Amino acid sequence: MADSTDSSSVLHHKAHDLLNLIEALNHSGSRLEDQFWEDQLNQTVQLLLDDVDSLILEQLLDYLATTSQSDLYDILASLIESIAESAVLSHQGQDYHVLLVTAPITTWTRYQLPEGILSHTQHEKLLSLVKDYASPQAKVALLGQLLSFDQLPKSFAQTQALCKQLGQLALAAQPATIEIDQRDDGINLLADTKFIVSAIAVPVGSPLFAWQQQSDPVQAMRCAQEQWQIQCEAILSTMFAGCQSHYLPPNGYFYNNRMSDKYMRPLALKAAVQWLATVMHKEPKDLTATIARCGDHHTEEFRIGLSVQDQKEILYGCVWPIFSKEEVDLSSPHYQDNATEIQNLLTELGVESILFLAGLFTPEFCDDCEAPSFPTTEGELQHPYLPEDLHFTPDALH
Repeated sequence: MADSTDSSSVLHHKAHDLLNLIEALNHSGSRLEDQFWEDQLNQTVQLLLDDVDSLILEQLLDYLATTSQSDLYDILASLIESIAESAVLSHQGQDYHVLLVTAPITTWTRYQLPEGILSHTQHEKLLSLVKDYASPQAKVALLGQLLSFDQLPKSFAQTQALCKQLGQLALAAQPATIEIDQRDDGINLLADTKFIVSAIAVPVGSPLFAWQQQSDPVQAMRCAQEQWQIQCEAILSTMFAGCQSHYLPPNGYFYNNRMSDKYMRPLALKAAVQWLATVMHKEPKDLTATIARCGDHHTEEFRIGLSVQDQKEILYGCVWPIFSKEEVDLSSPHYQDNATEIQNLLTELGVESILFLAGLFTPEFCDDCEAPSFPTTEGELQHPYLPEDLHFTPDALH
């Protein structure tokens, strides 16, 4: 474990208190002592989550990550997420457990992605679908719009605030009319995740999902997930016309965030290659893909720069994020050969010129627009630019 004596002095005093509790839990030698420290941690984390503007938890996680204290990071991250995506609310004299639930839709298109505002009919059908997916005792509220990543809560405290808001609406059987900021940044994404967001509230001690009450819960869960994809696609097919989409089943907020991230990696690369080939009036075989490992101390992401063969300028790019050190650790059972996966995917898309750069590059971003820089065939990171006379705004289909 890294020595935190000096470098932790920059932390807020509340973060220091939390760090001490995590270290105590990490050194516990019995389940009973574990439970004692976990209770203390739960109370401390909840107090920090009650302040919607606080970023102390995020700052402490950043500190643990940058000081390579992975054991403490994992303990804290798991604890914070479990508390932030849930709440205990009282209604008519009874206590309810509330879970913030999402059902991600990973999608890509050659056109423009839909905004995600649900019609009354779509909302009612999705609400009924989530109710069927949940246990019979559950009360459900569902947002009237699909959210993009940049519309999701920006902090743990905001995540729990949304959980409580939706949970209260579910218990009161009121429409989920929560104002969510609309994206208005002029960016036309070709691949993104849209989230169906809901809250499921059940009496304390009751199951959340319908399959939990079946004699073979795993088989019942698989059947429910298959039906979800079929039924959800039927409800939203008109909204996602012209898109290739995958409908992930409902699950806890943070778990499904990670699952959607993994599904998005190949979709984003597919969208980038096919869109660039289209706007440049080229075939994928006419493009060159240059791939670099990027990170401060280890591989944190792959950046793929796309250019036309025999030209130096980077026209477009795609980031392939790494979600844990284990993913790129050859000795880990969770190792994934991302480089081979990227190469195979590019080959399947028709790209014939693929170049991997040696070494680890420091990730660079534009000072003005904060866009990532992408590798050139000459081994430099460069801001991508499309020709000024090119019409590159995706056509609207919806």
